[in-house]
Amino acid sequence: MQNILDELYNQYCRTTPQPQAQKEIEECHQTLIRSLVKPERKLVLRIIDNKDFIAGARARESFACGFWLAWRLFSQLHSYDSGRSHGEDPSVGDRFVISNRESENEQGI
Repeated sequence: MQNILDELYNQYCRTTPQPQAQKEIEECHQTLIRSLVKPERKLVLRIIDNKDFIAGARARESFACGFWLAWRLFSQLHSYDSGRSHGEDPSVGDRFVISNRESENEQGI
């Protein structure tokens, strides 16, 4: 199941490009690399890589939590909805709609 979630994440989660921020990050990165000696540079690059890895893992976890929440909501709505008869077209704006007649029956009118 994790592979399916990863595939969905890769297909649907697109970050919006922020060229100004990316440019500033790259400029700061290059300035830092030029000012450091080799062992310090490697340490900074490892820190940046690990930070990016953690951010990516959090984004995937967030996507998976949102997916499961949506799936549970869908399942609950489906089980609630399966006990009702639909006299109207279910594609009415793709919304959950209760007709006045059903609403009155629930209120005991």
